[in-house]
Amino acid sequence: MIKFYDTCSLLNLQDDAFKNNFAISSITLTELEEIKTSYSKDEEIKSKARRISKLLNKNEDKVDIFIYDTSLDEILETFFLIKNNDAKIAISAFSYYEKHEGNVVFVSDDSNCRLIAQRILKIPTQTSEECQEEEYLGYKEIITAEEDTADFYTAYADNKNIYNLLENEYIILKSPTGEIFDKYKWIIDKETGKGRYEVLKFNKPESTLFGKVCPKDIYQQLALDSLYSNKITMLRGKAGSGKSLLSFGYMFNLLEHGDINKIIVFCNTVATRGSAKLGFYPGSRTEKLLDSQIGNLLISKIGDRTYVERLIDDGKLELLPFSDIRGYDTTGMNAAIYISEAQNLDKELMKLALQRVGDDCICIIDGDDTAQVDLAMYAGASNGMKRVSKVFKGHDVYGEVTLQNIYRSKIAKIADNM
Repeated sequence: MIKFYDTCSLLNLQDDAFKNNFAISSITLTELEEIKTSYSKDEEIKSKARRISKLLNKNEDKVDIFIYDTSLDEILETFFLIKNNDAKIAISAFSYYEKHEGNVVFVSDDSNCRLIAQRILKIPTQTSEECQEEEYLGYKEIITAEEDTADFYTAYADNKNIYNLLENEYIILKSPTGEIFDKYKWIIDKETGKGRYEVLKFNKPESTLFGKVCPKDIYQQLALDSLYSNKITMLRGKAGSGKSLLSFGYMFNLLEHGDINKIIVFCNTVATRGSAKLGFYPGSRTEKLLDSQIGNLLISKIGDRTYVERLIDDGKLELLPFSDIRGYDTTGMNAAIYISEAQNLDKELMKLALQRVGDDCICIIDGDDTAQVDLAMYAGASNGMKRVSKVFKGHDVYGEVTLQNIYRSKIAKIADNM
């Protein structure tokens, strides 16, 4: 999901805005220049504007500038908007949103600008505060100088949470050259209620179907630790980062060792954004699902269609579309609930899914809510994955890890830049 910042949110976010690529209107550049030289603005705001200007010059490759020209005045008139900078920035975001087929969220801290976008232009919006909340990755990467490292190990010995970690949040310690030299998880002892650092578990799930699944990097190590440690884990990451491989490797390890009785896949079969819909699929509910994207995923990960069908016939695998999920209860099933392509769920659908999960079950959510949302209705603040992160983070049953690296193929890695 591409962020389109207005002037106010850019000033408030400062360096945080430059963590990922983003877009702004050329009107914002004009406003920044006006702020820097204004006699009526206080020094703090002028200083922020000067710093943002320097960051924009330093990070030109991260910023897409949408040029507002007079032809866009016609859109202003269509929506009966006054020709001021707020309206022009909102129209810029609207045009950028349409150009990128809805894969854009407009970040604005100006109430007037945000209302124009929400109520009139009907595009998803966020505040800078909501935008920063999204940055929860399930871990913090800390680059430490020698004296900082000594401070951390003193805190480690005394179980002091100096980096304000949430429960089940990880910490990755790096040297100034970027080398990882330690990693821990912050947990709360249920008996004492006190927090402490815990060394990661290095279990490698093994099954007949998937063999031994070995993590390829630190983020996959954290993901496996979370799967083994928590009742519910959400794995975020780009296509090819290992979300489904880690999930299936872990679930089939449990299934083959008798730790669970079945795997239940909750699926919302949304057509890929921009693709042509094929229309009616013949056959039973299961046959239709196996002909959809969830069928493609299962067949590519588990094996040929015949083997997948055998698992279904044996009661080891169940596919349940979200259209039939209401009233379903997994209590007593001793199952692993797998919610794949979860970026294509709004918060109400996600809530409905998680309310199905019984105490004797585990749940794995995977998806990419940054680049693979296929319908505008699932984008922005209404996205189910974002809501799960906001509501569940810090709870003892929950873990979350954002995977960073693509391993599928060299082609997949290059294609990520398209």
